Amino acid sequence: MKTNQSLLRTRLRPIVVVALTVLAVAGLFQNCGTYVPLDNPLFATNSASTCLGASCSRDVNYLSLHIGNSDPILITRTTERAIDLGGYCDLAGFEDSKIYAELKSGTATILATYLTTAKCDANGRFRVLMALPATYNYDLAYTIVLTLRAVDAQGAEFDHPSGLNRREVSLLTAAP
Repeated sequence: MKTNQSLLRTRLRPIVVVALTVLAVAGLFQNCGTYVPLDNPLFATNSASTCLGASCSRDVNYLSLHIGNSDPILITRTTERAIDLGGYCDLAGFEDSKIYAELKSGTATILATYLTTAKCDANGRFRVLMALPATYNYDLAYTIVLTLRAVDAQGAEFDHPSGLNRREVSLLTAAP
């Protein structure tokens, strides 16, 4: 009888170990937490000074842009040919927007200011894909300048009086 029990324990031991391992691994990947959505830093839910949508009154003092990428942005020498920029924007009650991009090295303009295809969306977010020029020198430090302009129904463009709609982020090459 003892040999049967010993034989049974010997055969069941790997099965029990595998079963416990599977349960432990399944427990590690079980996510019971709640997800917290990213909050737009330009909109405070308890503040009456910001708003979204066509019902807002127009006031260029609320026109603003916030780049969500880290500063500086580090790129690799061999793989990066474009920079994906994103963040938050407040149109200050205007119907439409335009986002302009520029690439500078010091005070020299490398890529002249151009109109991107990006816009500030209905949720107060934007995304710009900026292609690096073929003459991009990875040994230099650069600055990307983004400018958000509010556009009214007649197509007129508006800037913030103190430049809160214009942001800069540094672009550096990571060490190999």
